Amino acid sequence: MEFVPRPEKRADTSYLPSYAIDGPDLGDEHRRIGELVGDVPGLLRPEDELKLYELAYFATGPILEIGTYRGRSTTIMARAARAGAGASLFSVDVDPQALRRGAEALAGHGVAERVVFVRGSVGALLREFEGLRPSLTFVDGDHSRDGVRRDLAAIEPAVPSGGLLLFHDFHDERNADPAVAEIGVQAGVEGSWVARDCDFAGVFGCCGLFRRRAGGPAAGGAPVVDALRRDSPRMQYLQRVRWPAGRMARRVLRRR
Repeated sequence: MEFVPRPEKRADTSYLPSYAIDGPDLGDEHRRIGELVGDVPGLLRPEDELKLYELAYFATGPILEIGTYRGRSTTIMARAARAGAGASLFSVDVDPQALRRGAEALAGHGVAERVVFVRGSVGALLREFEGLRPSLTFVDGDHSRDGVRRDLAAIEPAVPSGGLLLFHDFHDERNADPAVAEIGVQAGVEGSWVARDCDFAGVFGCCGLFRRRAGGPAAGGAPVVDALRRDSPRMQYLQRVRWPAGRMARRVLRRR
């Protein structure tokens, strides 16, 4: 599906599709998504919800969510992925209670199997899931300038060329208030690689959408999790020493 950037859309907060779909939305579930997830608390505007659903529906690679909160955005994206291209989701948060509530919300909507919850920072998640290349990243964690910059520095090597980034509270009047230090999303984005390597693609609700133009890795396959450290000492010895030594010895003997 063709992506349709809307760089002129900076003050208008209404929802408009970012893909060349027929009609104003993707159907009944998309149109009613805010009502359908009404049992899950959250801080999203209706336009944010419509945009999250659309982007997740068309996501062809993994979706990365930074900040789970109560799981409302996670549930929206999981439902959209189920109805659309079938992307998997990774949601990371430092608060174990947020992750538990997110998991409960997903289970209630029958989409729990689509999401991997990770406790920790996004940098820790990317070290754990080596090779993860998110086609869509929803940045909704620490909203301070330094917090946004920290998260963006962590994901810079992972977001592929063509990858989409949606920033919650990017279009929020509190960004311009120096007395509100906890909201500095715009400043965080403008002082990061996003300003250099990404194209602005529009404002929807309080969210700002960007698409990576340059500097990113190629879109990858499935991420690799190195679970060797979880094995017993004997299994670690076999995998690190004995089996590699045996393979090397067989190669040497075959050359003779």
